[in-house]
Amino acid sequence: MSDPVRRPWTSEEIEKLKAMAGNHRREKIAAELNRGAPAVALKAHQLGISLRYHADAKASTTQSAPGR
Repeated sequence: MSDPVRRPWTSEEIEKLKAMAGNHRREKIAAELNRGAPAVALKAHQLGISLRYHADAKASTTQSAPGR
């Protein structure tokens, strides 16, 4: 089996990665960019971008424990 072909990142892909980071899960970003999740994680790390997903505040308040 041969190694997959490596594709250079375009400036448009990098901008989309920056825009989606924190707002979408890693797998969603990878699908949008037509890249694997590990490639997205590596590029984000190289750029110093956090991929930690931040659910919006409204969703987190509706999921709080009963009585809170």
